[in-house]
Amino acid sequence: MDVGDPTSVLDGFAARATVDGLAFRTSWGVLEPQDGVHDWTTLDAAFDTVRARGKQLTLHVGASSIGVPRWLAASGVVMYTYNTPLGVAVTEPLPWDAAFLSRYTRFVAALAAHIQARGDTSLLYAVSDGVPVAEMSIVGCQNSILSGGIAYSRANYLIAWETTVDAQAAAFPETRAFISAPIAVICMPDNDGKAFYTEVMNHALAKNAKATVFAADLNALGSARLGQVDASVSNRAAIAFQMIWSSTNDAQNRMRGTLKDAVCHGIGSGARYFEIYKADISSADAAIQDAIQRARAGQPCL
Repeated sequence: MDVGDPTSVLDGFAARATVDGLAFRTSWGVLEPQDGVHDWTTLDAAFDTVRARGKQLTLHVGASSIGVPRWLAASGVVMYTYNTPLGVAVTEPLPWDAAFLSRYTRFVAALAAHIQARGDTSLLYAVSDGVPVAEMSIVGCQNSILSGGIAYSRANYLIAWETTVDAQAAAFPETRAFISAPIAVICMPDNDGKAFYTEVMNHALAKNAKATVFAADLNALGSARLGQVDASVSNRAAIAFQMIWSSTNDAQNRMRGTLKDAVCHGIGSGARYFEIYKADISSADAAIQDAIQRARAGQPCL
């Protein structure tokens, strides 16, 4: 589900027999539009929907780019600006800024308290940790410098991840924590992805036995992000996938093949959780629907 999807869309997909739950994507800025003031309307509607349909919810709260609360800079958080590979200027918090991490920790606690007060904790399948950086690799970092001349500190960045992992573990002690695997680099052109992720996941697994490897790039050729997961982690943590794109309407061929091939790679990697895009869920293509059933059943491919 995407930010802005009306309740009718959520209910339409939750009602499908081929859907076991909703991956609900929202943002910190939507849920806390003013400093210390929360708006849980869209979140509550998502929980009401899955409760009524007997399904579960995976919660992805974005805090990068447009998901950053507008009030954050005025609260004293250090921000920096970089250009994405598409040339779009993005302003985000410095990943290890103490005020940023403190405000996020406060937000996660409020989020968990609200969900618990509503009696919805049992409906949560997982909560992803997208802070301090959504998919761990820092786009605006090169040659040990963040855009704007701020020196990259691996030690501080690791502490930042440990801080948000601790916040999630304290707020959601019984819930799966999805932690996104990075690409091969953390700050270009280092090759630190695997080593850095191993340290983060070792910390996460010590705090929450349900810490889960989350790779949002599964296609017909497999997952490059899963390649950054050391065996010492994958032997202890569950693996969850989001498709890199939908097989339907894939004009840029991001899937590099069929949805079935992607699912087969995922099952072969030991995953039993797949986030599949709405376009494929809605497809009338028999091969796509077969792939979805394989994903749901964890059916190995010959």
